[in-house]
Amino acid sequence: SVCLKEAVALESQAHPSNNEYTPYYQEPDDGYPAGHPRNSTVRFAVRYISRKLIPQDSPLRMLFEGDDLLAFLRNLLPNEPLYRYSDDRGSLNYTVMGTNDQLGWHFDACELVASVLLRPADFGGDFEYIPAVRSTDDENFGAVESILSGQDERRKTVTFQSGDLLLFRGRHSLHRVTSIEGTTTRLMALMSFDNVEQAPERDVPDDLLPP
Repeated sequence: SVCLKEAVALESQAHPSNNEYTPYYQEPDDGYPAGHPRNSTVRFAVRYISRKLIPQDSPLRMLFEGDDLLAFLRNLLPNEPLYRYSDDRGSLNYTVMGTNDQLGWHFDACELVASVLLRPADFGGDFEYIPAVRSTDDENFGAVESILSGQDERRKTVTFQSGDLLLFRGRHSLHRVTSIEGTTTRLMALMSFDNVEQAPERDVPDDLLPP
């Protein structure tokens, strides 16, 4: 596909991230006890091709910035407002994951991510999630702590093929990408949406998302 060729061409410019952060994209806070989700880390090992590197005539950019996809999503979710995610660092990206890369259990900062698998890894790279772990009114830290400690029997795996579009609401559902094996990089296109037109600024570590 055109997007796959584009991602491959830009792969060498991808912003690397390989560090340990909390499931909330933050540094651990030692104001919380050991083992608390706000003071526990998971591994984030992924490379991002940032929005500013994606050409203006890219089909991915035109899909995200055009009217059709947003109108489609608003029709799917008619009872809530929906906007393109306003954070330029996290709104539109290709992701690159190679050998031993993984994304540990985490929540998204935005309401909805539309993902397209452009190329799977040789092995691994499974998208797993546990639905409705927290809510707007309840962080449910006890459940998050249990999952981080390995009690993840409720996890589900999404099976999808190259070219499939996945719509995932990750603000309240923990999710992860399992470790990559083999020499073929896993390439994804990510388009993010939120319930507010202007999302609040996030205190995200500099190495986690592209500048």
